[in-house]
Amino acid sequence: MNALIAHMLEAEVRRFSVNDYRGLPDAPAFSVVEGTLPVVVSAPHAVSQLRKGRVKPSDDFTGALALAVAELSGASSIVASRYDACDPNWDPYERCAYKRALAGMVRELGAVAVIDLHGVPAAAPDAIEIGSADGRTVRAMPGADVFACRLLRDRLGKHLEKRGKTVSLNARHAARSPNTVAHAVARECGIAALQVELSTPFRVPCYVEGHVPPGEEVPFTSGQLPIELDARRNPDPSCVEATAQALANLSRMLAEGQTS
Repeated sequence: MNALIAHMLEAEVRRFSVNDYRGLPDAPAFSVVEGTLPVVVSAPHAVSQLRKGRVKPSDDFTGALALAVAELSGASSIVASRYDACDPNWDPYERCAYKRALAGMVRELGAVAVIDLHGVPAAAPDAIEIGSADGRTVRAMPGADVFACRLLRDRLGKHLEKRGKTVSLNARHAARSPNTVAHAVARECGIAALQVELSTPFRVPCYVEGHVPPGEEVPFTSGQLPIELDARRNPDPSCVEATAQALANLSRMLAEGQTS
């Protein structure tokens, strides 16, 4: 196991997966690390949250990945650290401390872009889904969403080809709701924001005993569960490392305003 993957696993086990992915009870609701690059990498579902009165399961390893991408690129990061009654990607901006803190970071640091990481199952139609609310969340940096798709396809080509999948834009998870992190921070701060949904093979580098997140809102179907279990029992750390490196490169390019 190389250093990057070992570092991600340590973060996942010590900070996020404890207490059935509710985090440490004495941890803050979210944690912030300031970097030097004018980009913020966000992981609002690194631990489980409450949505519509029900537990919203974690998008496991998104917190560890956000920390890794920030460290590789020099970006800042904000990650959910403890189970909280507010779901940052669902509740209104006015009632969400996470989104208000992220907006404060953007203004204080002079950030030009936010990359908001989420997870989808291994059976998802696309390996990675990028949401920009049909371009509305990247008005401050036109073309950033198309550029992100192209960059990730280029950098992850062999891993995408191996699985017969691609990177989609504004498909199933488009960040169209005004309450999503990407939509809210773009609106409130006038910067570019991308919602990036990563399927299991592209974010889960190793098996964590005893935990298979049950999906976005309902448990996996009978057809999805075997695919998910296989992906988790046979992880591809090289794919996750390549994803982290690609996202770090995307962070650097967005910081420089390069979208072509």
